[in-house]
Amino acid sequence: MSNFRFAFILGAAIFLLMGCVGGSSPEENLYNVLEETVAKESQYVEVQKPLQESEEKEKEIYTKIMDLGMKEFDQIVKLSDEALDNIAKRKEYIEKERESMSEAKKEFAKADEYVDKLESEDLKKEAEELNKTMEERYNLHEQLTTSYLKALSLDKELYTMFKKEDLTMEELEKQIASINEQYEKIVKFNEEYNKKTDEFNKQKQKFYSNAELDVKES
Repeated sequence: MSNFRFAFILGAAIFLLMGCVGGSSPEENLYNVLEETVAKESQYVEVQKPLQESEEKEKEIYTKIMDLGMKEFDQIVKLSDEALDNIAKRKEYIEKERESMSEAKKEFAKADEYVDKLESEDLKKEAEELNKTMEERYNLHEQLTTSYLKALSLDKELYTMFKKEDLTMEELEKQIASINEQYEKIVKFNEEYNKKTDEFNKQKQKFYSNAELDVKES
């Protein structure tokens, strides 16, 4: 029933800035802000696997319930309770993800100061594009997680409905349709978010190259 999220993250900090890593130039300072932003998203990375595993578990529970008849109502109730616990865990993962992204966004805001200090107009233009792309990325992530939380609420309603002995097929079909519609929105936001993340990573590496930062692979 659920459509899984496979959201991309910012490219990992695979470079070490050589020389004055303290950031004596605007370019070096901007580099450090960008890589610290990546580090701030570490909690986001950590929740992706358990979140996807929970989604897989929910699909298994849903399939089991749909395969059962109402004569096995006690088993349906038991499985529904498992699903509700699962939903609570998924909500916790999403909240951790949002917190991580919020911290990263605050870190990235520091970039404005150094963008203004860039002497090269070409580099400044590239940095401003980086800023614009990242802001769009954060906005998409907010839309993505908001949609996901709404889907969890609909999922919660569904499993609560399963615990009603007088549940009608019409009610069930209507709820499932609403859930599927919501997950379609999630897939759309996820695709847009992934594209924006990929765009930012490419822009970032281009900026590093054009700024002639002395970097090497760690």
